[in-house]
Amino acid sequence: MYRKSFIKYYTDNNFSFDEAKSEVDFVIEMLFNFTSKDFFLGKSLEKWQIDKIEKIIKERVNKRKPIQQIIGSAFFYGRRFFVNEYTLIPRPETEILVSEVLKILKDINNPKILDIGAGTGCIPITLAIENNNLNAHSVDVSKEAIEMAEKNALLHNVYEKIKFIESDLFSKIKEKYNVIVSNPPYIPIKEKDSLQYEVKNYDPSLALFAKDEDGIEYYKKIIADAHKYLLEDGFLCFEIGQNQGKLVTDLLKNNDYKNIKIIKDLNSLDRIVISQK
Repeated sequence: MYRKSFIKYYTDNNFSFDEAKSEVDFVIEMLFNFTSKDFFLGKSLEKWQIDKIEKIIKERVNKRKPIQQIIGSAFFYGRRFFVNEYTLIPRPETEILVSEVLKILKDINNPKILDIGAGTGCIPITLAIENNNLNAHSVDVSKEAIEMAEKNALLHNVYEKIKFIESDLFSKIKEKYNVIVSNPPYIPIKEKDSLQYEVKNYDPSLALFAKDEDGIEYYKKIIADAHKYLLEDGFLCFEIGQNQGKLVTDLLKNNDYKNIKIIKDLNSLDRIVISQK
């Protein structure tokens, strides 16, 4: 009964039923490893567990704070990652980027990758878990993000395979890589007021916003310098905003990248750009 009452609390406060159900189940599973299957089997939670869930759900509904930040963790590629106010909550779209990079890595012996914009570390950590021979560097300008990424690398037993570096893009990078991958800030700052409340008020601005009109500030910077840090025929892989496919593709063409392709997300929007040195 308490599960239904939690869902009703959401919907009474202008959340959709699907969002309410998804978040209630997410909280219960994250906190107590208790799934929908357990409910169907007639299992139940103890009162102290129900009280804890209620407290979290009330904070979520009343403050509109993302449930992942309240709990301190999120799922990415089927795995749990720690998150906080300094890291972007991993998005399903970024899983597409990881999947595309994994396709590239399977044909490279002992690949070296550079991830730009570590955040939670979900990209290099997932790549390192899925590819045992991977060696990775991951940079972020935020010291707090680096600390969280290292925590997640320890959680997933890949700390020795990834070196996290506090660096503004390539400023502290001296090596070359088979693949450079990035999900950089790509939302034009002018669009901030139009964003979902949770995003504009709780996600870190440093990870979201570019200062230019089209949101391609960081693509320009990365593309201009990446040649120097890619091995011969190395790959440059981006996640992009839905209206940035042609803009980023043109930048790559103008900087002599080849084999450029765009991959769409589940909503048929341009989401990933792959290119080669």
